[in-house]
Order: sequence, then structure tokens, then C-alpha cells
Amino acid sequence: MNNTTYHIIRIQQYLKGELSTEEMNQLEREALEDPFLNDALEGYQHVGMSTNKLTLLQQRLQDRVTEQPQERSRLLFTSQRLGIAAAACLLFILACVLLWMINTRNDTIRQRQVTVELNTAEPIPYSDGSFIARKLTQTSASPKQGWNHFNRYIKENIKALKGKNVVVLTFDIDNQGKPFHIRSEKGDKPFIEEAKRLIEVGPTWDENKSAKVEFVFE
Repeated sequence: MNNTTYHIIRIQQYLKGELSTEEMNQLEREALEDPFLNDALEGYQHVGMSTNKLTLLQQRLQDRVTEQPQERSRLLFTSQRLGIAAAACLLFILACVLLWMINTRNDTIRQRQVTVELNTAEPIPYSDGSFIARKLTQTSASPKQGWNHFNRYIKENIKALKGKNVVVLTFDIDNQGKPFHIRSEKGDKPFIEEAKRLIEVGPTWDENKSAKVEFVFE
């Protein structure tokens, strides 16, 4: 028995008073929510309604019943499309966040690499580790007799100065190992002058090179 026949039978039972009070109330509530059922009740209540009108009313009820599954299908299809669109948006957002995290991590790694590269310019220790002077880069020229000998020369010839200071000098070396064009990059004037003097009158250096040397006055 289809829904249309079921509605017709219930309507006939309702009009004949064959339904219980609860069933009648239920049918009336359904009629308030369903305009087609309400039309059917009113149609059957009119005495003398023709067969053609009843057939038309039944057809309208049948159309109503047929439309309901189609409407549910449309709603289901729309819900599925919305769900797919929402999932795609979520995946896009997650991909953007992941790319941002990867880029941020790469930037951090690059910054650390730069820091490590900069740290290679730190003073380079030699032999026993005690020093007054030492080179600041791997490519810097060195005294011909070595840094230990050069530091012993400084200790024996350095003039006493008040205070502490760090001096950085750069200079070129001629083909006889003598420093020239001595420039200061760091330090206070009295200490710079003393460091320059020690370089100028001191031991010879690797020929035809340049040097960058740090002096520590304590």
C-alpha cells in the first residue's frame, strides 16, 4: 500500500470517526504541516465532491509523496558537495600552514649557518694557547718564526701601559717580509701606537701577503 492510498484511507476513517482520539489529533497535526493533506481533508468534507476532483486530489498527494525522496536526494547531494568543499578548504589551509612552518624552519637553519660562518672569524689559537698577539683569519700571514717566537718578542719589548685594551691591526707585507700600510680597526690610540711599533720593528712575516692580527693588552 503506497502513501497516497494510506492518506486516503486515514482521511476516510477520520471523517467517519473510526480513528481514536490520539490518531485524529495526529492526523490534524500532520495536516497543519502538510498543505496537500489539509486540502484533502477539506475536499472530503465537502459533500458531493466529484470523482474527478478526488482523482486530482489523489494525484496531488501522489506528486507530494514522489517529490519528498527527490527533495531528500537533492539535499543529500548538496550536503555532500558542501562537505567536499569544506574538506578541500581544510586541506588547503593545512598545506599553507605546513609550507609556512617549512619556510620558517629553513630560515632558522640559514640564520644558524650564517652565525656559524661568522664565528669562523674568531681569533685563531696557536700552540700552547697563551698569547698577546694572534691572527684573526685562516688566510692571514704569520710571523716567519712562528707565533710563539713572536709573542716572546712582544713580552720582552712591550711598553707598560695603564689599563686593558684589545687592538686589531691589518697590514700588508712586502717581498722582504716587512709590514707596511698598517691600519687599525679596533682599539684605543696609545695601545694602537704600541701595537704598530711592535709590528714595524719586530720579526719578519710571510712575504707578499696581508695580515689581520689581534693584540690583547692586560
